[in-house]
Amino acid sequence: MRSINKWLRSEETELPFSHCVRCRIPLLEINTPWLVNKDYHRRECVTEYAICQDCRDAVADQLSENSKEAVRNFLEKNIDWQARVGEFMNSPNPCDRFSACIACRTSREQLEGYAVSAYFDSGGDLVSGPLPLLICRPCTDRMAEVLSETSRKVWRDFIDSHFDGPVGDAALPGLF
Repeated sequence: MRSINKWLRSEETELPFSHCVRCRIPLLEINTPWLVNKDYHRRECVTEYAICQDCRDAVADQLSENSKEAVRNFLEKNIDWQARVGEFMNSPNPCDRFSACIACRTSREQLEGYAVSAYFDSGGDLVSGPLPLLICRPCTDRMAEVLSETSRKVWRDFIDSHFDGPVGDAALPGLF
């Protein structure tokens, strides 16, 4: 079984993430929290990055208010946060959070695609609350359906600016 450290390290380097994907500043020098997002397809990590809170906010600020509201509504209606956080707090192993989709509860073993997200404080310690979490590709797709074309373009531009390969809607939860 993978440890939480293994889940949240770079698959490419096998080391903790060290720099923000957007501003390229070392995470431990920024003095702000950051997120780690990893997108998997058929158990292979296809996109991974850390983004500092300031850069995440700068990108999220470009999203339309209608898209932000629609995603908030999706998250509120499709996730029983009280039950999930209760489960999280009762589990001694944070990896249990990656066993099923936060929204539809489909087992990770049954999923073809999913994303994991985690939040770290400015000192590099994992913050336990609603994150870390796993959300499946079908739920991510449903969330992406509510985005305006303007917001989709913001996401595509972010991916295109920081990653090689085809542009897609992968790992959208990291911006919300």
